[in-house]
Amino acid sequence: MPGTLGIGDQAPNFDLASTEDVVLMLRDEVPRTPVLLFFFGQVEAAKSDLEALREVASELAESGVKVMAVSAAKLEELKVVQRELSLGFPLLHDDRNLSAAYGAGAASESESPASILVLVGRDQKVLWTDRAPVVAEVIRTAAAAANKISSTVNYPRRVINRLVDLWVN
Repeated sequence: MPGTLGIGDQAPNFDLASTEDVVLMLRDEVPRTPVLLFFFGQVEAAKSDLEALREVASELAESGVKVMAVSAAKLEELKVVQRELSLGFPLLHDDRNLSAAYGAGAASESESPASILVLVGRDQKVLWTDRAPVVAEVIRTAAAAANKISSTVNYPRRVINRLVDLWVN
């Protein structure tokens, strides 16, 4: 699909309105911490994925990874789901079709956009990417992201061991 990013590609920059009532910019975030982006379509269809991501977001934050979720849904709708699910990460309103540049899109107009996870390193290059069609995939890929980050920036092994323990138990 056109717009699909590969490992080592430059991640497209963005400045998007968030549920935190600020505009978040990728170029401001990545020098401080790697960013795990979760692109999703319809809010109702993605609620279970967002809940699964919420379960690992704090552990990822402890590992030095910031989580952000991006959707073309209206900002007010994103704020409602943010409050409803008590997410610990911002939801960003994709009003510029940024999702397509990252490879999240539908095969046809009648389908909902596919979900995708993209891990962006401190140099704004894609470290890892994976489609996430089901909740279990989100958890698996988040764990893989933490392991990838650990080996990339030498996070203490004890942090990764806590993540593994969380997912196993």
